[in-house]
Amino acid sequence: MSGIAIGLRVLGAIALVWAAVSALLALFAWLWVRERYGRGGPFPAKDAFSLLNPLRSWLQSVDSSLRTFRVREGHTVLELGPGPGYFTLGASRAVGRAGRVICVDVQPAMLSILRQRLQDAQIANTRLVAGDAVRLPLADGCVDEAFLVTVLGEIPDRPRALAELRRVMKPGGVLSVMETFTDCDYQLEDSVRDLCRAFGFEAIDHERRRLGYTLCFSAPGAA
Repeated sequence: MSGIAIGLRVLGAIALVWAAVSALLALFAWLWVRERYGRGGPFPAKDAFSLLNPLRSWLQSVDSSLRTFRVREGHTVLELGPGPGYFTLGASRAVGRAGRVICVDVQPAMLSILRQRLQDAQIANTRLVAGDAVRLPLADGCVDEAFLVTVLGEIPDRPRALAELRRVMKPGGVLSVMETFTDCDYQLEDSVRDLCRAFGFEAIDHERRRLGYTLCFSAPGAA
């Protein structure tokens, strides 16, 4: 057997082992989350540190995700349920000085953690708002892009939340919903797609990720 053939077999074996280890890690993560938090409701602020785990980048790369979300320089971006801000700092830098990020979270304790992180990073173009997804304290048509990362399932009245997102988004703005299988409140792709379509959002992109997916929609009303 040639050296090349042996090398290919070794690489194949390594790939299989890596896939098996990844699957086991995902299973253990899912079981741990389910056991610790159960289902329903916002992620506890007391465990916010776990949402900033560097290993999370294997599942959800900030830069890659923001590109998928269509976050653009100079735009106004709504992050619904930012938690301690895993995506927020990157989004704030991406929109630049001329842009703005609005973070709405139902937990003031999470916003306190995020506020400190923004101050430490000397980021001043981000507005933090304590509010409910079904009563967004924002003006009509003020948002270019909005994204929710493993948040939709935490909202008891999802139709009202979608109605509010439609209200605050500009015509043709991009709504992105990211879901990860290990999340307690994981939402199936079809249910998310059907919910968004019911409020006039048109699917424009679908990206599969490790243990999850991202769906992107165009807000209704574009010329």
